[in-house]
Amino acid sequence: MHTSSVTEEKKEPNTSTEQFESNISEESEMRGVHAKNGIPTDTICIAIPKKCLITVEMGQATEIGQIILRSDLDLDAPKHIFLMIFLLWDLKANVDKSFFKPYYDILPKTLSNIPVFWNDDELESLKGSYLLTQISDRIDAITDDYYAICQVAPKLQDIATLEEFKWARMCVCSRNFGLQIDGHRTSALVPHADMLNHHRPRETKWSFDDELQAFTITT
Repeated sequence: MHTSSVTEEKKEPNTSTEQFESNISEESEMRGVHAKNGIPTDTICIAIPKKCLITVEMGQATEIGQIILRSDLDLDAPKHIFLMIFLLWDLKANVDKSFFKPYYDILPKTLSNIPVFWNDDELESLKGSYLLTQISDRIDAITDDYYAICQVAPKLQDIATLEEFKWARMCVCSRNFGLQIDGHRTSALVPHADMLNHHRPRETKWSFDDELQAFTITT
């Protein structure tokens, strides 16, 4: 079946959507996805085809990614960086034509709930906490990575400001999945799956199924 967008592509393998419902907890005000009926153990309840994943290798394949690979930069989180590079490059280069546009459209435009974006008044509420040091260190690491990459790949400045780079970093670090795809360890952004949270202890597990060539969530 020919498909033209990530939204269409991901529907075909996921044959179980009718088994789930979305609701909002009055107690926590959090949205959740719950099974309508019991699902047997080891059942694949969600499958996202490989074509819909944004992987580290896709970021490495970009012009900026290739420059980073050839450099001796000591980056804070290299796998995250390559995911960020693809995300930012694709948003800038392909805009509305991107295969991943439906995914980009649902990413949060702002991340004001994450402390690295808090203003001085908001940070004041953490006065006396070691969290302030951790927040400052994280901001410094992101800033250092941005300017270090700009030194070897000036085109980064054409696709992202420091604030946009920081936004991409937080999107990636809060959403990426560690996976082994065809025997290779990597990380990926997985549309749809990254909107699902789980209880502790978890009742599902995720992996990449080499036979299905899909990211799967299994009970």
